Amino acid sequence: MRFAFATGLLVALLAAVGCGDKGNDGLTPVSGTITVDGGPGNAAAVTFVPTGSTPGNGGHGSTDATGRYEITTPQGKKGLAPGEYKVTVSYRRNADGSVPDPNVPPIESSARELLASKYSDREKTELTATVTAEAKPHDFSLPTSKKK
Repeated sequence: MRFAFATGLLVALLAAVGCGDKGNDGLTPVSGTITVDGGPGNAAAVTFVPTGSTPGNGGHGSTDATGRYEITTPQGKKGLAPGEYKVTVSYRRNADGSVPDPNVPPIESSARELLASKYSDREKTELTATVTAEAKPHDFSLPTSKKK
């Protein structure tokens, strides 16, 4: 009798685990490509900030040499909850055009932002994205401010 009860309980627990969301916590993969002045936006920082009733803390990612990025949450999970987001893209460079040391905080770095605040500033950004349950690329093509 105890064996039958324990077996039934085990089967019920395994069935409940199998019906879960497969570990994605309801997140949709979010990725895309950043181009700057028509070329790959190498080493750009991309941040998605939830707006309105969108749940969660948003997420961030960095572009690779081809300008491709993938967003992860502050907890390290890939993707975001479906909803509306403000997007910022930061494209900082040293005076010689090189990528700044990622271990040096921006406030301590001599690198400067090459994108206008309407793309790079969290409060002023005009970039937005809608994340749905179906993954789709979120690509942004941006010009530098060209100020030297």
